[in-house]
Amino acid sequence: MTARIAATRLRLLGSGASLPGEPIGSAALLARIAANFGIETRLGRALAQRLGVETRHHSRDWRISLETPHPGHRNPELAAAAVGNALTQAGLDASRLQYLIGHTTTPARLLPPNSAEVASLLGITAPYAELRQACTGFANALQLATGLLSGPTAAPIAIVGSEVGSVFCDPAVLADEPGQWVNLMQMGDGAGAVVIGPDDGTAGAAIENPFFGHIGLGREPGFALEDGGSDWPALRPGHRNAQFRHAHETVLREGLSLFRAGLAAAARAGVRLDDMRYLLPHQANGLVGDWLAKALDLPRERFVGNGAAVGNLGSASIWVALHALRTSGQLADGDRVLVLGAEATQYLYGGFVYHHGAHGA
Repeated sequence: MTARIAATRLRLLGSGASLPGEPIGSAALLARIAANFGIETRLGRALAQRLGVETRHHSRDWRISLETPHPGHRNPELAAAAVGNALTQAGLDASRLQYLIGHTTTPARLLPPNSAEVASLLGITAPYAELRQACTGFANALQLATGLLSGPTAAPIAIVGSEVGSVFCDPAVLADEPGQWVNLMQMGDGAGAVVIGPDDGTAGAAIENPFFGHIGLGREPGFALEDGGSDWPALRPGHRNAQFRHAHETVLREGLSLFRAGLAAAARAGVRLDDMRYLLPHQANGLVGDWLAKALDLPRERFVGNGAAVGNLGSASIWVALHALRTSGQLADGDRVLVLGAEATQYLYGGFVYHHGAHGA
């Protein structure tokens, strides 16, 4: 269980988020599912209580089984909006970027990557790359960014996580596949981005000691989107729309192990919990703070997040939650926040310390 820790400090120049449409509450969502598909929603109501997700944003209307995202709410469009917002907050033009790194599990298409369209939408002429990664994509992207920002000619980098997972939920199968209710009630759509630069010694917001690791060797995935990959060709007989698949019990059992691994990595980096104003975990649901506070024997008020309002945003979760915290007025200059990511796909973890500075929001 060895994480890579980048003993570095990066300036956080700006952050941004983009959420599609108006929030939809659990009761309204279930009423729409019942009306349009004639499905009993009792399990959905029970899950809404268990997950604590009160509202979420979706790129679709839930009128028919298989829907494409609304115009303007496609994955790369949401990503471009988030990066644009982060550039605006940073006071930078897209021409100043030296690299664009995206991470997502729900790209608009397999090729070209979302990042190609994001670059086109924003007029980014710098190189781009994309990670096919979920809830810890942010941590892996930061590892790559530290290398790009270490040279004498380093310039700002944009990192964006984006998901439109709602289009992979088919309401027509809910009666036969109860596990898909979790996808419906837990997940949201959206994008979050940051613009980071090398440490120039000036005051301001910063990301410190980013780390990334995994505990998944030899294990079956806890969360997967299998259909459409080369193991499951799209034209195979009996093909239907791809769906996220959860190993629910395994993920519940192992989730705490991932957060503990993240805390251990942070400790090896010299992070002391007593020095942290807050802990910001991956927003798997709306009650993750309650669960972790009890499991780790820490005060509930130490945990922050926005999962109850936006749901689980997958690869966008950490950036959207951090942007919400940075712009909430809850932080004072000098406050530090330990960010902890956890991903069930192949049991990945990562994080960093966010240092709120004079120009942090």
